[in-house]
Amino acid sequence: MKIELQAFLLRSDIPPEGKARPDTDDGTDNQELKEPLRTAALEAGLTKMRRPPVISYTLPSLEATEYAKEHGKDDEFHKACYKAYWEEFQDIGKVEVLESIATDCGLDWSQLEDRLGSGHYRETVLRQYKAGVDVGVRGIPAFIIGNNGFMGAQPYEAFQRAAQEAMSLVTSSG
Repeated sequence: MKIELQAFLLRSDIPPEGKARPDTDDGTDNQELKEPLRTAALEAGLTKMRRPPVISYTLPSLEATEYAKEHGKDDEFHKACYKAYWEEFQDIGKVEVLESIATDCGLDWSQLEDRLGSGHYRETVLRQYKAGVDVGVRGIPAFIIGNNGFMGAQPYEAFQRAAQEAMSLVTSSG
């Protein structure tokens, strides 16, 4: 089986300049992760993960991920964006942040910048987003394995069950 990263605009209402994270109604730290995300992050070893003060406009980073896919660096680029956003509180909607991440991943920034400026990947990203919405994705992370779809941080066993069910469909139809 192959894992294919697909784009999904979690917050399509965020403007290009990003949006300040609103204060919580109960006076708690608005950067603190809520359950079950907090436990899932800790179990994955993400001890520095907190909600950044700015909610980024993610379309440019999703488009840049498509460029990284073409160059076999999508996993590296995706993880670098994740770290920049969730651990370093960088605004991944900003060109200078994407430039730094792309360069660190060994991508050709001048070519990527041209493609971002021209909207080269926009249709691809929006098509992937629509496909996710069409199958009921409402949040991220979301996973579709065979005929099973689920969202949110999931235990390893959920993936294992879904993969086993998908494999049984493949072997029974062959």
